[in-house]
Amino acid sequence: MTSAPLSSLFTLDGARALVTGAHGGLGRAQALALGQAGAEIIATDLTTDRAEQACAYLEHQGLQATPLPLDVTSVDSIDAAFDDLERRRTVPDVVVNNAGVSLRNTALDATTDQFDLTLTVNLRGTYFVAQRAARAMRQRGGGRIINLSSIGGLVVDGEKSSVYDASKAAVVQLTKNLAYEWGRYGIRVNSIAPGYMRTEMTADLLPTKAVEDELVTRHIPLGRVGEPADLAGAVVFLASDASAYVTGHTLTVDGGWVVAM
Repeated sequence: MTSAPLSSLFTLDGARALVTGAHGGLGRAQALALGQAGAEIIATDLTTDRAEQACAYLEHQGLQATPLPLDVTSVDSIDAAFDDLERRRTVPDVVVNNAGVSLRNTALDATTDQFDLTLTVNLRGTYFVAQRAARAMRQRGGGRIINLSSIGGLVVDGEKSSVYDASKAAVVQLTKNLAYEWGRYGIRVNSIAPGYMRTEMTADLLPTKAVEDELVTRHIPLGRVGEPADLAGAVVFLASDASAYVTGHTLTVDGGWVVAM
């Protein structure tokens, strides 16, 4: 009996993948990778306009994409989005909880508004999108959920990071708990912990080339800041059969930052 080619483990042909925060740099890169692996993309973002812009980008790359407004801070919005998907019988096989914020302040100066918004988007949003997705996936016999954590969820990644790091550390632990509870339903839950990536969200962390060069020299053995496309292999691996026996895991994509601590 001839075994299937290794490349077939990484295909997502016939799958449907939903990405939250698909308009942003990391979300767009992951949606692109999943689409190039064969998945039909559901691109969600805070507003219809942002979701449609994400789809326009993907369609320009020759991919099929459907826009869907989804505000992860609102359980009503999450429910409305999944109600719509269920009505159209387009429940996703893969959900990428990418939506996030990075509000930085010192632990002496962080405000309640900064704290509440960070935890609401990064943790609460991830939790309730995953919960609603899992309820649908359970009925279908399984699925894959990929949460976006950060190296800040594993180590202290700099000053002014206490609130952000706390939210991402919670995502790492949440991933483990959900994997433990939902494995019996055929639902795998993993997370990706990116290092510093060159996106609009991190622009204030890398304001000049001198700051970037110093950060790279001190922290990144591979010698460069990450690009959103560096997440492509990780998200396809965790979404595909290539990771069929992997759950509860956090995969660092950080150029070696964590091991250099």
